[in-house]
Order: sequence, then C-alpha cells, then structure tokens
Amino acid sequence: MAGVSLKCGDCGTLLKSVEEAQEHADLTTHINFMESTEAVLNLVCVACGKPCRSKIESDLHTKRTGHTEFMDKTAEAVKPITLEVSKTPKGDDVDMEEAAEGSGSGQKEVWRVECHWILTHGLSVIIAVA
Repeated sequence: MAGVSLKCGDCGTLLKSVEEAQEHADLTTHINFMESTEAVLNLVCVACGKPCRSKIESDLHTKRTGHTEFMDKTAEAVKPITLEVSKTPKGDDVDMEEAAEGSGSGQKEVWRVECHWILTHGLSVIIAVA
C-alpha cells in the first residue's frame, strides 16, 4: 500500500502533506520524515463541525465545549500522499501553471523529492525533474 501520510521520526506526528511536514519542521526543528500507511485521524464534532486530528485534541474540545459526539471521517479523507513539490521556492509569486503555459512546451515541470527528507532548514535532499 502506498503511503497515506508522512510521519515525523522525531515525535511521531502524522502529517497529510509535504507542506504540513515543512511547517512542522519550521515550528519544531524536527527533520526526520518518512512515508506511513497510517492515516491521519479525522474526528469531526457533531455539534459544531470542528475537525480533530487526535484523541487528545477531541478530549480537549470536549473539556472546553462540552461537545461529546464525534464522527470518524478518517476513511473518507484517506488518499495516497504525494511527495511532489513545485520547483518555485515558497513565497515566490510565480504561478506554476502560467509559467508552464508560457514555456511553450505545454507541459508542467515539477520536481519530485526522491527521498523522505523535507526541503527546509538547508537539509540535503536528492531531487530529480519529473
């Protein structure tokens, strides 16, 4: 089975995308990430619709609000994780679709991360143009 999440090797947090992993790395300085077949939990409060990604988060929501019923929508949200990231650095205002259309080739160019490290904090990664 293909990976459906990225797991932080430092703390065990499950993340839905490369972007979430990059955010996690920026906030925590954790740098070990690997594909996981374990899905990110998706509990939704029946009373207010707040999504919770862990049992601890749903317990805190219950304590703060008194809402006790949650619907497990984890299976609905599961899809294979993509390790592709655009080749334009974060914060660059270039639209990848417009750039690809303007190149004359008609094909979008995307870089694919070939290992499980995240592009942040100057980490070494092996990349290839897909």
